[in-house]
Amino acid sequence: MVAPSVPTISTPTPTRESLTGRPRTRLHEGRNFTKASVDLVELEGRSLVVKDVMGRPWPVRRLLGPWQLDREARAYARLGCVPGVPRFLGRLDPQAIVLEYIPGRTLASIRPGDLPGSFFDGLDLLVQALHAAGVAHGDLHRHDVLEGPGGRPYLVDFSTCLVEGPGSGPLRRFLFDQMRRADLRSVARLRRRLAPLPGAPLPPQPLFYRIGTVLRGLIRGARRPRGAP
Repeated sequence: MVAPSVPTISTPTPTRESLTGRPRTRLHEGRNFTKASVDLVELEGRSLVVKDVMGRPWPVRRLLGPWQLDREARAYARLGCVPGVPRFLGRLDPQAIVLEYIPGRTLASIRPGDLPGSFFDGLDLLVQALHAAGVAHGDLHRHDVLEGPGGRPYLVDFSTCLVEGPGSGPLRRFLFDQMRRADLRSVARLRRRLAPLPGAPLPPQPLFYRIGTVLRGLIRGARRPRGAP
């Protein structure tokens, strides 16, 4: 399968200098120092989302951050025609990308019962469309799902995704399958929390993720002081 070309923003392409001094709102700081900050920037009547690692420590700014943004750019290229995914609008430099702004609220700000079951039906279809395009999100949680215009679901933050291609080897195919299963389980968990579907089973946790859960438990146990409850 040939990935669609990455859509680019209209000329002139924004640069870091052209965005300096523009009205800016911090949308998301990042869960830790390895994550990019996310800003809403107004430029010539357009609202743009800038995902930027420039303010992070040197190893993130020069190594980890650009690698993660490269991976996101590949995912957005593959998903260019999938409704429910913001359009990739360009690369400022190795430390930042520009995305379409989707107005809405994340599921983190939504209470149980606020959304109909049809929203999660649409989210199921959107995740399946991702997988059919060869992209697995891998870390899908309530901050990554938006209720966008018209009440439609949107997915954001592909920094941990995996893109599978025709030449993918056995290990990559295995990891893709594990992440695909994790995505489906995440959607089911979000539905269970916010719009329960009576009798709907929760898919089992994929093997790779079960191993990770066990390892995290062992690490936390090793860090716990002796005698602590």
